[in-house]
Amino acid sequence: MTKVSSDLKEKIPVNERQQRGTSLFPLQYNFCNTENPYYDLWLHWHTEFELIHILSGSYNLFLGDHEIVLNKGDSCIIPGKIVHGDAPEKGASKYESAVFDIELLRQHGFSPDSFINDIILENISLQNYIPAEQKDIFCTIEFLFDTIREQREGWDIIASGALIVFFGLLKKNHFYSEKKILPAQKRARNKKLDLVLDFIKKNYGNDISLEQLSVAAGFSPKYFCRVFKEMTGRSPVEYLNWFRISRSCALLRESNDKLLNIAQKCGFKDFSYFIKMFHRYKGMTPLKYRNMELKANKASETESAQKENKIC
Repeated sequence: MTKVSSDLKEKIPVNERQQRGTSLFPLQYNFCNTENPYYDLWLHWHTEFELIHILSGSYNLFLGDHEIVLNKGDSCIIPGKIVHGDAPEKGASKYESAVFDIELLRQHGFSPDSFINDIILENISLQNYIPAEQKDIFCTIEFLFDTIREQREGWDIIASGALIVFFGLLKKNHFYSEKKILPAQKRARNKKLDLVLDFIKKNYGNDISLEQLSVAAGFSPKYFCRVFKEMTGRSPVEYLNWFRISRSCALLRESNDKLLNIAQKCGFKDFSYFIKMFHRYKGMTPLKYRNMELKANKASETESAQKENKIC
């Protein structure tokens, strides 16, 4: 199991290709606090499935082309290849997630399993939102995450079994529907959105115009703005600024580079505009953000030294 702190999430690209867990047990556990100033989950996708479970507060998740409001105890199952991330107003929440290869179920389950096969082949569509009131599923999800967190003897086998039970309960409670074929126009729009997000990821440090983004999508600028807003909840400029600020956060933490240089590397040619945007998305200045990180690192080093002294 690999725990990923919320600050590392800012390094995740639009298409995540990182190893989940191990090759033998492809499951990764994440704990996230949306109020952590280092937290940001931009729009991304991966081939693995993801199960999100809300521990406290309320979290607004952007999924596909709409928003889902998740409150304490609620969960959300996200199939592979679905664009997701924070909604524009993400809310205040602590949540955990398990990212796993769906093939894990077939490795530890029985064959043939038509339900799992239909999920993998995208013949059926799962109901993403799972309310806390669905007690049988809720209890299974809590048991699953307890097992992953505690990692006691045999936890990987138990976690695999809990996932199988979870999907079995989705089937039992009819938390799925026959897959509706998306209209050709909508399928094309989804693919074009992926192209634009990838273009931003690769070119955020350069000047990017609305015309360039619309060309990447193959739309006119006016139509592109409307479609992008409908699909992401943000205008193209808002998303670009948000992405750039997220990348600047990583540089503030990982380098001693001057603020002006960081602003320029992240595509902000106007330093005052960089300061303004940083404060809008982080609620503080870049300098305060960097100082908070330095204090956190120093505290961590002190704690580690104290533990070593106790051992000695």
